Amino acid sequence: MEKDTGRQVLDLVSMMGEELLKNGAEIARVQETMVIAGRAFGKSDVDVYAVSNGIFVTMHHDDQTRCTQVKYVPLSTPDLGKVARINQLSREICQGRYTLSQATDEMKKIAEDTGVSLGWQLGACALGSACFCYLFGGSVLDSLAAAPVGIILCLLQYAMGKARISKVMQTIFGSMAVTVGGILFALLFAGLNRDSITIGGLIILVPGVPLTTSIRDFFNGDYLSGTIRLIDALLVAICMAIGVGVVYRVFY
Repeated sequence: MEKDTGRQVLDLVSMMGEELLKNGAEIARVQETMVIAGRAFGKSDVDVYAVSNGIFVTMHHDDQTRCTQVKYVPLSTPDLGKVARINQLSREICQGRYTLSQATDEMKKIAEDTGVSLGWQLGACALGSACFCYLFGGSVLDSLAAAPVGIILCLLQYAMGKARISKVMQTIFGSMAVTVGGILFALLFAGLNRDSITIGGLIILVPGVPLTTSIRDFFNGDYLSGTIRLIDALLVAICMAIGVGVVYRVFY
């Protein structure tokens, strides 16, 4: 029974750590949450080592046995909403509001949540592109033109994600589509600013969460994870530059 319970606790904390890591939480938060959740269910000796794409956790039981689990966590699109929900779950676990089975069921619901619908994503991309276009010096008309560019980018990213196209190619093709959209709007409608429209659309691709998380990892002393996430952010920026450069080379 002790081993069975220990295995269930190990599965729960591993799932919590995996979802936190997958969705953009910094390494210190991942490790601390896993240790706290394990202790809340009576496992005082929990060892966790996490990097940006993997988790190693060992749990010591009262009968002197150990359970170890290793999880590979590929880099993916972050969802800070899930991070907030898991943080709240860990607080309520510490307050004794969940049994082990209840916490596991709740964690499975969080993990299986697909996030916001495509419609909300399209609206957010349109609004974000328009607002950033205006913020970077575009006119109201430029912002109106940037909105459909953002929608096209969102649809393209969604389709490529479903087709399991690599993140590198998604970023290159996405930035190419945005740049083509900005150029076409400027050619079709006199007076529109090509650069402002393009910048407004490209902002959607900017890796703000990975870059911020990498800096926080550096401050927490997790240099390996910080470096990996920083490289990921820089790679996205390079791919964006390649996509824009290819289109400009063709048109100009």
